[in-house]
Order: sequence, then C-alpha cells, then structure tokens
Amino acid sequence: MEDLILKGQTLLVEKVINQGICIGCGACVGLCPYFQYFDGKVVMTDQCNADTWRCLQLCPKADYEETSPELERTNAGQGEIGPHQDVIMARARDKGIREKAQYGGVVSSLLIYSLEKGHIKSAVLTDSGNRLSPAGTLAMNRSDVLKCAGSRYSASGGLSALNKAIKAGEDSLCMVGLPCQMEALARMRLMKPDGEEMDSRIALKIGLFCTWAVDYRGLEAFLKTKDVEGAVKKFDIPPPPAEIFQVMTEKGQKSFPLSDIRHLIQKGCTLCQDMTAEMADISVGTVEGNDGWNTVVIRTDRGAELFNAAVREGWLETNNLPVENLEHLKEASRNKRARGKKTGIERLKG
Repeated sequence: MEDLILKGQTLLVEKVINQGICIGCGACVGLCPYFQYFDGKVVMTDQCNADTWRCLQLCPKADYEETSPELERTNAGQGEIGPHQDVIMARARDKGIREKAQYGGVVSSLLIYSLEKGHIKSAVLTDSGNRLSPAGTLAMNRSDVLKCAGSRYSASGGLSALNKAIKAGEDSLCMVGLPCQMEALARMRLMKPDGEEMDSRIALKIGLFCTWAVDYRGLEAFLKTKDVEGAVKKFDIPPPPAEIFQVMTEKGQKSFPLSDIRHLIQKGCTLCQDMTAEMADISVGTVEGNDGWNTVVIRTDRGAELFNAAVREGWLETNNLPVENLEHLKEASRNKRARGKKTGIERLKG
C-alpha cells in the first residue's frame, strides 16, 4: 500500500527529474509541499504521502495520459500555430510601457489595462531574478508589471507562484507564461480531484512564443567566463540571420555567437512541440524585422474580447501582420513541432 501511495511522486522523479527533462516550469512546486524551486532547479525535499498524484497529472513532461490536453484545430490552416481567431501585429500606445518592454509592450499593456479595469485582480509574472534565477511573482499594479517586463531566456518556475496564490484564496488571476506552462494549465483543468476548481480561479492566460530556454545556472557560469559585469538589464536574440545572443547590462552590451549557448538549452525543451503557446487565450511574440511591434495570436473568445476592448480604449494600436511574417511564423512552428516529435521518438527508442 505504501508503494502505491508514494508511486505518483516517485514516478515524477523517475520519469522527469532524474531523466533531466524537467524544464523548471514550477507546476509541481507549491502544489506539493515536498517540491521546491530554488535558483533554477526543482528539487524534492521529502517523500509525499498523498495518493492523488497531482504533481504527475500536472507536469507537462510526465506524459500522463489522463490529463493530456488535445490541441483543438478546426482546419488544416490553423495547424501550424494552433487554434486562433486572428493573427495581427500590435504595440502599446504608451511610450513609457514600450521603453520598458522587450519589444512592443503588448503583454504589459494588456496586464495594466486588465488590472486597472478590474478584469483581473493580479497577474503571475516572472521577475528579473536579481542574485538568483528568475522566479514567479504576483503583480497587482502598473509598477509591479513594469518591473517584470522583458524576456529571460531561462526557466523561471512561475507556476509555483500561481499555485501559492490559488492556495491563498486568490481568484481572477492572469497567468503569463511559456508554452510548457500553458500546457500545465490545460492539464490543471483535467486534474483530479480539484483541477476544475483551481482552473476557475484563472481569468486569463497569456502565452509567450518560445523556441527554447537555457539552464539558468549554466548561463550564469557562461556569462562569468565572458567577463559580463553588472546587473543584466536585458537579454535578446535578434531574428535570423543574426545568430547572436545579446546581453545588456548596466555597464554596456555584449554579443556572443548563438552557438556558444546552444549547449545550455534544457534537455526537456528539445521535446517540446509548441512554439506559440497554443493553449493560451492570447499568444504574443516579436515581429521579425520590426522590433518595435509584437505578433499577437488571438485564440479564444475571452482573449478576443479583452484585446479588442484594449484597442477600442486606446491602449493598443494594431496593424496587419505582413504575409511573409505569418508564413515564417508557421514555418518556425512546424519546424519546432517536427524537432520535438523526432527527439521524442529517438528518446523512446534509446
């Protein structure tokens, strides 16, 4: 009986953590008191005696069939980037927001708008990390949101902050996260015994485009070898054919060949088949060739209602996404899906 009770946690450790494919999404942290997230890693602190296996149900890398979300596609034309109602380019009208943002400031604008209008009460974001790795944090106002603006390119454990907020009784939450984190939320809805109740606390899901994320500790060690000094203000990977990784600190900017950090890509990321966060309400990325704008994929009625309201009320300006940009996005998404499938098949064979 004891073996059965401990099997859920044991399987997660054996299938994910010990296999090196944990991507540090934080889904199990805070859900189970015996998983903790510290400085870029998820670790088990003690054995769990729960028989619900919630950690296993929620993990996007555990391949738990009972909570496997089906990607809903109504026609072949939506297959590359998942279900959507529209794909456009947009940016914040507020220049102050754009100055803080990675690119066009759409995510920050939507969050601030939603908070000020009462559509959400708080948002789970990723902080800047400071001395430790980036981690999940709860933003409740404009200042909180802008402190978290920008991309990290490493695991963040953000879902741990969501679990903590739900456990504390918070509702009308927004989760901003990567495709793996959006999958965990989709699994949450199907999780037993309390997945539906937990999911009901989440009012909005904003997904971020992601090709891969690097191991935080590995990146930190790499930057030290390159004499990168001062607090990092921004990371960036310009669109092809640049093939460089940029690091902007208080002391200036340095660029490195992208090949120098590819070996730091998390093993679990190579299994991912979703580039555009297909299970979100709204997905946001860059516009290649125009870094002042965001590509926005509007997926659900909830996402469309919020986005259109923000446009009507002057928070966002929009434009048509060039056809070549949409085609390239579809191609990049197809390529990631193909790579993920191939890696998964090779892993099963090996």
